[in-house]
Amino acid sequence: MNNKDWNYPIMVICKRTGKVYAVTSTKEALDMLLNAWPVAEGKAFMMALQICADVERGQGQALEARNSFVTAAAEAGVPLEIPVIQ
Repeated sequence: MNNKDWNYPIMVICKRTGKVYAVTSTKEALDMLLNAWPVAEGKAFMMALQICADVERGQGQALEARNSFVTAAAEAGVPLEIPVIQ
């Protein structure tokens, strides 16, 4: 596991197809934001793009990227399944 991998995946549910995608790393989150996100605007979306890109360059922590991805999903109305961390 590298420092960009997430300890717990986030399951993203496509509203249109119902397909579920497991996002397990900052790289996967950044790819989804750039290529499969339903909106390309919004404060949380822009922040998630920046944070994920920074983490991919070695600046910042994977948990920051994960949290920003979750916030961007909430902003965009993207359904998620997030495992409860105990």
